[in-house]
Amino acid sequence: MTDVSLFVCVLSFATRCDKRGNFLRCVCQEGYAGHYCERCAPGFYGNPMELGNSCKKCDCNGNSDPNLIFNECNNVTGECLNCWGNTSGDNCERCAPGFYGDAISAKDCRECQCDKCGTASCDDRTGVCHCKPGVTGHLCDRCEEGYSGFGSCMGCRRCECASAALRATCHPLTHSCQCRPGAGGRYCERCLPGFWDYSPSGCKKCDCPEENCDMHSGECLPEASKINCDACIWSLIGDIRQSNKTLDQVRNSVLNISTGAAANDRLKYYNYTAHRLQVTTLKPRTVYRNGRPEDVNVREQHAEIDGARVLLERKTEKLSQSDRDLVLRAEDHADDLQRHAEELQYNLKGSDANGHVQKALNAFTVYDNIVKNIDDANITALTALNISSMLQMFSYSVCMCLFVCLVEDLSEIVPELLSKLRVVEEKKPVNNVSTNIMKIRELIAQARSVAKKVQVSMKFNGQSSVEVHPHSNLDELKTVTSISFYIRVDPDKDPIEDRFLLYLGDKQGRKDYMGLAIKNDNLVYVYNLGGEVVEIPLSSKPVSSWPPVFNLVKVERLGRHGKLFLTVPSQDTTAEQKFIQKGEADGTDSLFDLDPKDNVFIVGGVPPDVKLPPALTLAPFVGCIELETLNSDVISLYNFKQLHKMNVLESMPCPRHKLAFSQSRVTSFLFDGSGFALVNNIERRGKIGIVTRFDIEVRTVANNGILFLMVNEANFFILELKNGFLRLMYDFGFTNGPVIMESNLAKLQINDARYHEVSVIYHHSKKIILLVDRSHVKSMENEKKPLPFSDIYIGGAPSSILLSRPELSSLVGLKGCVKGFQFQKNVFNLLEEQGTIGISSGCPEESFMSRKVYFTGDGYLGSTAKISPFQSFEGGLNFRTLQSNGLLFYHRDGLDEFSLSVENGAVVLQSKGTRVRSHKKNYNDGRSHFLVASVTNQKYELVIDDKDKQDKKKPSSSSQSDNVPKTFYYGGSSTSSIQNFTGCISYAYISRQDRDIEPEDFQRYSENVQVSLQDCPLERPPAALHNKDSRESSRRSPGHSRKVGRDESSLPHGLKNNPLDAPETEVASCYLSSRPRVTRHAHHYGGFAHSRHEYTGIARFFISHFSLSLKTQSAFGLIFYLADESEENFMALFLTHGRLVFTFSSGQNQVRIRSKEKYSDGQWHDIIFIRSGNTGRLIIDGLTVLEDRAPGGNISLLVQDPLFVGGVPPDQAKKNIQKTSVSGFSGCVRSLQLNGRWLTSASHSFGVTPCYEGPSEPGTYFTEEGGYVLLDDSFNFGSRFKMVIEVRPRVASGVLLHVFTGEKEYLTLYIYQNQVVVVVNNGIHEFSTYVSPRQEICDGNWHKITVIRDGNVVQLDVDSEVNHVVGPVRETAQNSSSPVFIGGAPASMLPHSLHSRRGYTGCMRNLSVNESPVSFSKAALVSGAVGVGACPAA
Repeated sequence: MTDVSLFVCVLSFATRCDKRGNFLRCVCQEGYAGHYCERCAPGFYGNPMELGNSCKKCDCNGNSDPNLIFNECNNVTGECLNCWGNTSGDNCERCAPGFYGDAISAKDCRECQCDKCGTASCDDRTGVCHCKPGVTGHLCDRCEEGYSGFGSCMGCRRCECASAALRATCHPLTHSCQCRPGAGGRYCERCLPGFWDYSPSGCKKCDCPEENCDMHSGECLPEASKINCDACIWSLIGDIRQSNKTLDQVRNSVLNISTGAAANDRLKYYNYTAHRLQVTTLKPRTVYRNGRPEDVNVREQHAEIDGARVLLERKTEKLSQSDRDLVLRAEDHADDLQRHAEELQYNLKGSDANGHVQKALNAFTVYDNIVKNIDDANITALTALNISSMLQMFSYSVCMCLFVCLVEDLSEIVPELLSKLRVVEEKKPVNNVSTNIMKIRELIAQARSVAKKVQVSMKFNGQSSVEVHPHSNLDELKTVTSISFYIRVDPDKDPIEDRFLLYLGDKQGRKDYMGLAIKNDNLVYVYNLGGEVVEIPLSSKPVSSWPPVFNLVKVERLGRHGKLFLTVPSQDTTAEQKFIQKGEADGTDSLFDLDPKDNVFIVGGVPPDVKLPPALTLAPFVGCIELETLNSDVISLYNFKQLHKMNVLESMPCPRHKLAFSQSRVTSFLFDGSGFALVNNIERRGKIGIVTRFDIEVRTVANNGILFLMVNEANFFILELKNGFLRLMYDFGFTNGPVIMESNLAKLQINDARYHEVSVIYHHSKKIILLVDRSHVKSMENEKKPLPFSDIYIGGAPSSILLSRPELSSLVGLKGCVKGFQFQKNVFNLLEEQGTIGISSGCPEESFMSRKVYFTGDGYLGSTAKISPFQSFEGGLNFRTLQSNGLLFYHRDGLDEFSLSVENGAVVLQSKGTRVRSHKKNYNDGRSHFLVASVTNQKYELVIDDKDKQDKKKPSSSSQSDNVPKTFYYGGSSTSSIQNFTGCISYAYISRQDRDIEPEDFQRYSENVQVSLQDCPLERPPAALHNKDSRESSRRSPGHSRKVGRDESSLPHGLKNNPLDAPETEVASCYLSSRPRVTRHAHHYGGFAHSRHEYTGIARFFISHFSLSLKTQSAFGLIFYLADESEENFMALFLTHGRLVFTFSSGQNQVRIRSKEKYSDGQWHDIIFIRSGNTGRLIIDGLTVLEDRAPGGNISLLVQDPLFVGGVPPDQAKKNIQKTSVSGFSGCVRSLQLNGRWLTSASHSFGVTPCYEGPSEPGTYFTEEGGYVLLDDSFNFGSRFKMVIEVRPRVASGVLLHVFTGEKEYLTLYIYQNQVVVVVNNGIHEFSTYVSPRQEICDGNWHKITVIRDGNVVQLDVDSEVNHVVGPVRETAQNSSSPVFIGGAPASMLPHSLHSRRGYTGCMRNLSVNESPVSFSKAALVSGAVGVGACPAA
């Protein structure tokens, strides 16, 4: 190739070239660069200098680092250089080694769970572990039977013992064999010294004076030959065997190492500092400094201060009446204490191993802040002088309490402080006193939070006890009560005797209570409900067999049902062991009633003023206990009310190895919404540079909460959760004010109880990049300014910070778990940060379970389980409502219904027509009520609040439970006639056939329609709902059910009132997700002329104010229509030439408001249209306000159901809407509201789908919600036809086509677990055939299916793979006008022989019958969630 031809070649990639002097400069096509376009631009690859070559765009499947766009792929080969998201490959097309998942579509590569030592490889798609030779286990985590050497990480080797061994294989850990008498060697392959005659039974003892003989012949040997090197080795082996006896003790000691010997040595120095801090309350301004300090423990200091408290309180009473000089001297004394405290703090911070010291310092910091805010409350007025004296006196009192509060109960001094604060408030102080009082109250709450989270044990000596603060809300304990704690006993040191552990109940032991004890060497859980005492002993793991380490115990009570759990931590060679025992009370009482004025929570022993019930009257405990949780709240023994005979000097707490349990082996921090972490001077660990990066890994189910916040005067940066979605807002003094990054992208929703890694990158001081799970989600640019921050708050912030700017005032603390926070890839231990307040280590799984759900009357929850409500059943739930009617629980099996509901204020159980009704009728009083419904062979029983008990005899029935999963609902149903529930349901449970009774986790439910799983507010309903006609009280309220509807008047007989088949459990997986990315709460209309939603119950309201958001590219189409039967009275919103028109009738006149601008631009627009009497108003995007009115007075708008959105049925609206706009529009609608009330659940749906995001492709899309297309009668599916269709499924099973002639005459084409099946019944009997294509039909590609029928012969062709079947001959012709359903059919019309009766999910295109194309847009009916015209492509 000549230089000239090469030059011409590269110039062919230029759009133009200019010669300037001796130089030629070219403007290149996209993808090319260089003066002569001789190379590929960044982001492209190839070699333009090579003949026939060109530049192509890098294809890294969206898995390359967006920060490295200039090095995305090799500029010649195209090989991707910076795959991320745990992907690899030339095109980042697969998960990296050690990770598995879908790298291309789902982008969910996650770390394999395989044991790295025993695993050869992990399947990059499925995560299946492939083990090294000799290794076995699901995770390749152990040697096969008879193999050893796992620790070498080279696989396991077979270890065979010699014939004199007791077993054929060696021990899997010691790799040695256990020998018979006289035999020795690692594998028992020879005789020991002093033995001879090796055989399978062992060796004989030498019969010699010196017990020394030849091991083969038995001949006695001289004594000199006895001592040799071999004997030395055997002596050494003997010593090792002797030492092996203590290996278990050594191992247990290692497990309990917490702070280490070095930390204990340092504590001796701390004792000296603590000794200097002794309080001499009678001598202000003096500190104990006499003589040489003794070796006193820090906790002894706490006790001494505690003992001085009484004297201190007496002195403070006198202080309030003394002169100001005494107060000032007290304040100076407090300053002296402060200096020593700072010295102690500095030393303690030096070797804080598990964060325990930091917890104590947190308490100190809080009280220090209290004092500072008290000092800030200076008042100059004469009246305020007394107040100032009081506040200074508080300063002295609180300083005295600084160290006591580390182990002393906060509420002993806090009530006095709070009562005096109230006195101050009543005097209406001036200046900033009120603000400081508010801060003091907040800091007191923080101090209490800190005390609850001190994760340190206490050691009980057989005489001591601790009274812990009870739960703040006893109602929370009524239905469910669970307590978890760590316990350590040492059977070798303290013989296991019958001992008391803990008790929660009344002080006399006569009412409801629960407790735990050791009895007969068993852990025993005891509880009493209404006089029924239950004892649950855990006999499967005697206490004497517990290892001398901390074991985890949990007791749980749900209604009448109790469980006892024990977890023994892993011990080198054994996995974590779990033991469970369950029981239940015999009576009907289910609530745990505690008297707020008479209840105690005691641990370890019994105070003198408490009398325990006989079952728990035992000797006090000996050992160590550390409390963990009460229900889902973190609790601590250090939040105690009183200590009894607890000598903190002699009873040092047992250190607990924090990583001993699998649930806590990953460092994580629990935020409960009240605390926060503060990282000061973030640049001490990394510098703010050209690229500055923050990473936080979060797990939560909360809707709102702060992830991290930076504030510096007027500048701020906030990353938060808002309505479950990530939201960024920041302002560094920008000209146009704060920059906000928010969106409803699915990737930004992270409140799904899974861990998500969120990264924020500030690039070149002008661009913010947001990553979620290492995938780029969104970017925004701003004015070029550096980050002006040095401190960062995580998970929350003090109220003073949040109230400093209006943009921050609505922020709330995070409720969830943070596994890691990084700045510039440097990890911070949040517990070790000095500013951290009120967070704890470890995240209990219960924190991420949704036990409560709030229903707004528009939605419901649905799931499936193996239940049998008609045969044997028990279900319970808490409910709270102000509505007189509402469906609580619902199950339907054919025509049989089982329901629990509120009906006119009463609770009703209904099963197969039998009704059990509560006696009381005022359960809609806004209070919490607990109901239990049970079904036995003899009766139906309903119990509310343990008091209202009703039952009825159950009719005899021959039906048996079929052990098949069944669908059930809470809060409403699409098939029930009962009004949906409005209110709160919590702590629900049902008896399942395949698991024990436990609280339902609503987070796991498959159907979640317009409910909140976070909070349970009790809101009054809108005023418009108060005036309901009483006759409507038992009917479904408007929009309270979500049904797939049909134009029933146009359907053949037999199609009416037949709901679609319920979803089936899917086994096979598909390449494409069954739920493409959607815009939340938005629906897409269009594809055929009458696509629409219908809402009923609307006409009962006073129609005045509608609002919605709209996105469309249609120039014409009807958006909204409401009218009476004659359509004389109507209201409508439609598009004409891209402009919006709002029109309605007013008597004989008509108001018509039309926008000047066009809104068919494919962007979202917020629209409000209001009718007020004869005046109309149209407001668009909050900027454009258009108004018009009709002449005359105000006339009411009399309309009737239904309200149409997106379109109308045939021949409707033509009277009032111009011809070009009467058909439905094509586009999306979201946030539809009437008078401020959301309209979320339509009563009928025709051709409406979710509003999908991303690219689309031509076709008809059948969603997972179900639906079908009914063809018109112009297509002949008689005994001879040819049908061709192309499909791209997203679920591996579903009905594609169903031709229904009669109960025994039909043809059905469906897919089932990636097989394509055709079934025919010609009236004689059923016959079928199927094809299993080589390429799975659910692989994400298009597949062509052809069905040819010629009389009794049916041929099925799938991608040129053919099969056929020959059925019986029938001479009479079939009805050619039978209804033809595409994508599904009513359940009643589908044959029961089908393996799958669910609707098809996926895209469908190019349907033809007898060579004639079929247009779904001209179908007789499009029912349900079917989108005609376009499918989501990704």
